[in-house]
Amino acid sequence: MTKGKELFSHRINNNICKVVLLIVLLLVFILLPRFGGNFLTHVVLEMFFLAFLGQAWNIFSGYCGELSFGHATFFGVGAYTSSILLMRYGISPWIGMLVGGCFSALLGIGIAYISLRYNVKGVFFALATLACAELMRLLSLTLKSLTNGAEGILIPFKGENFAMFSFGVNKKYIYYYIILGMFILCSLVAYKVKKSRLGYHLSAIKGNYDAAKMLGINTLKCQIIAMGISTFLTAMGGTFYAQYYQHFEPDVLFSANRSFEIIFPVILGGGGYIAGPLVGAIILQGFEIITRELIPSFMYGVPKIVYGLILVIMMMFIPGGVVSSVYKRVSNIRLKRKEAQEGR
Repeated sequence: MTKGKELFSHRINNNICKVVLLIVLLLVFILLPRFGGNFLTHVVLEMFFLAFLGQAWNIFSGYCGELSFGHATFFGVGAYTSSILLMRYGISPWIGMLVGGCFSALLGIGIAYISLRYNVKGVFFALATLACAELMRLLSLTLKSLTNGAEGILIPFKGENFAMFSFGVNKKYIYYYIILGMFILCSLVAYKVKKSRLGYHLSAIKGNYDAAKMLGINTLKCQIIAMGISTFLTAMGGTFYAQYYQHFEPDVLFSANRSFEIIFPVILGGGGYIAGPLVGAIILQGFEIITRELIPSFMYGVPKIVYGLILVIMMMFIPGGVVSSVYKRVSNIRLKRKEAQEGR
């Protein structure tokens, strides 16, 4: 009974510490635009943007282990859908965000069903999704009457009075709070999925696909649902990108670089973990700023090379991601302490 009470008390204290830490971090991020300048606000905004996209990708690839190299497809669909609805029909991007999310979810479900239904998995699934992104890039270049071709779409600024109905404002802190809210929402969705029956099924599929299927799990259904949620959220990120930068082109939205930018935070932070994308985004932004500031600007391309080398080294020595590595070490320490206490 005493050991049971101690264990229960230890868990309660851990949960309280986690809640307090989250509240403190949230307060810091909420107050950051007030005390930080525009540059710092922009840097942290970019960090949350990367973390948001990584979290969306994590819900599918991180949870079920099926790599997607083509999430730029859904990112671009979200950006184009909301922007076309705004420019042609005057529909608010808040509504266009949801419409684009629905289009992307349907497209993602279709791609996942066709591929996974006929056992296109692993490397072949990754290449299939990458090919879809390239196909969307070519289509957006071809359909000039709808997408404006290679010139892309320029969203005009409509003043602060338009802020009630659009993202069209000239203040970074408003965009900052929007992406902060989007990241929190995405993380809550990821947490709910992970702790739900669907999440446990996805974890089983990631661990051993054949064993999960033998246990009666509808593997195809679970993967399709995860893909739908993931692509819906990714499209929301595309809408935010379009409204924040107010100009985009097919080569920017649907490029392989865009897909890899979505993936990198999860790979560095740790796939399958809620904190993974945020930790990975912090590392990416930190390394990029450090290499850019320390290396002279006239040495064109060198910062990118150093930045890439640092990432490669990190992936070599921490293959499962930072959060995964920390989690394993903490688990090992707890296990050793438990064994030492039992030995007494």
